Amino acid sequence: MSSYCIDTPFDRWLIFYTNKNRIEAISFESARQGKPLSGDLKASIYKVFESKNFSYFDYNLLDISGLSEKQLKLHNFLISTKVGEVFCYSDVALALFSDKRFARATARLLSINRFAFFVPCHRVVAKNGVGGYSKGIELKKRILLWEGVKLNRGQGYV
Repeated sequence: MSSYCIDTPFDRWLIFYTNKNRIEAISFESARQGKPLSGDLKASIYKVFESKNFSYFDYNLLDISGLSEKQLKLHNFLISTKVGEVFCYSDVALALFSDKRFARATARLLSINRFAFFVPCHRVVAKNGVGGYSKGIELKKRILLWEGVKLNRGQGYV
């Protein structure tokens, strides 16, 4: 497996872990790891950062072969969402699994998302605030603000 990095507008590096021209994982890290990203992938990611338009990213590059049926359902839901949209854990659980009581299970699935930022689990929030994020709530807030989500003083969304 190889790793490549690219700087982001969020004071973090995005690290792409690849194998045979497929992206196996994407992770936010505070330190640079791997070789600098180059070529078409680098260009498309910069277009995403500049335009806030995720359609520049080629989702066919993601290796989703190891995802469970529930993970795949959540993955497809997340990539269908739009910049600036937010959803509560319980609403996602109801929409995908027909029961809002699966909100904690949904949160668990979100916490193991292998494709940070591009499978935008940061768009799922708690009813009374931002909720959790595997790389820290402050990073989640920065991403949501970048997307245009208004946060109130209590750090919930409006």
